[in-house]
Amino acid sequence: MVEIADKPDGSPATDGEALPLEDFLSGLRIAWRGGEVKPTARAKPAAKRERRRPDPLLAVTAELEEWFEAKPWRTSRELLERQQVKYPGVYPDGLIRTVQRRMKIWRSAQANALVFGPFADAARPAEIVHF
Repeated sequence: MVEIADKPDGSPATDGEALPLEDFLSGLRIAWRGGEVKPTARAKPAAKRERRRPDPLLAVTAELEEWFEAKPWRTSRELLERQQVKYPGVYPDGLIRTVQRRMKIWRSAQANALVFGPFADAARPAEIVHF
């Protein structure tokens, strides 16, 4: 391109590698079809997938939450064992991670209430609007 600019008549370079200015400019109209060419470009993140199977703790979630609120220092293992004693053979040990995830949400809500007090509902991260 420098060689084209250096020539007073604007004729293309003689080495055959440089593209004439008119060809370059005409190619800009369709260059967008090739997509992003910068090495820093990233693909859009995939949408978060939804639950793939029914919730195994749906029937006892309210009961688990009550137990958690009564004694929040209890571990998820203790809550699951309590469910297993109350309903033998219904809730296997493999549900421990599900109970841990629930407790993480409940603990986060409690911490949010402690920090923000009466304004805890307004300060929830899911409800904060970003401009």
